[in-house]
Amino acid sequence: MYANTAYTNNSIVDRMDKSKPLIVTCCGTYHLYTRPKLPTWRPKGRLDFQLIYVAAGKGHFHFNGKEHIITAGHMVVFRPKEPQKYEYYGTDQTEVYWVHFTGGNVKNILRSYGIKDDMRVIDCGSGLDYQNHFRAMIQEIQMQKENYEEMTELHLRQILITLHRYINH
Repeated sequence: MYANTAYTNNSIVDRMDKSKPLIVTCCGTYHLYTRPKLPTWRPKGRLDFQLIYVAAGKGHFHFNGKEHIITAGHMVVFRPKEPQKYEYYGTDQTEVYWVHFTGGNVKNILRSYGIKDDMRVIDCGSGLDYQNHFRAMIQEIQMQKENYEEMTELHLRQILITLHRYINH
C-alpha cells in the first residue's frame, strides 16, 4: 500500500473552524496494491467535511445501512457528523485522494459549485487534473511554505470548479 498524507498543524484531530470561509485541514492519497483491506468506520462522523475522489478501482461505501460500490471517476462527499463507513480492497487496486475541510461558509461554497446538500456521490469524470490538485495540496501542507493555507484552499477550489464544469456539461 502506498500512502501519502498531510495534516495542518500536524494534528490528526478533526475540528470545526469558522474563522475563515474555507480551510483545508488535511488531505492524502492511498493506493492499495497488496494490502487486502483498508476500512474506515466513524459512527458519529467527523466535525468537518470530507471529499473523496476515486481515481482507480472502486470503494465500498455504506449509506443508511446499504452498500454502494463507487467506481473510478466519482467523488463522495461526507458532511459534518454524518456516519462514515467505507472500505477499499487490494484486489480492486483502489487509488483514492481525500481532503477534509471546514469553514464558516462551506455549505454555500459547495452549493455555488453545484454540490447540493443531499448529494453524496458525484460523477466527476477521470483525469489528472484532480490528482494533480490533490497532490499539490498534500505537498503544500507537508512543506508549509509561506501562504500554504491559502494555496491549499485555492487547489481545493480548483477541484470544485473542475467538478462544477463537469456536472454542467
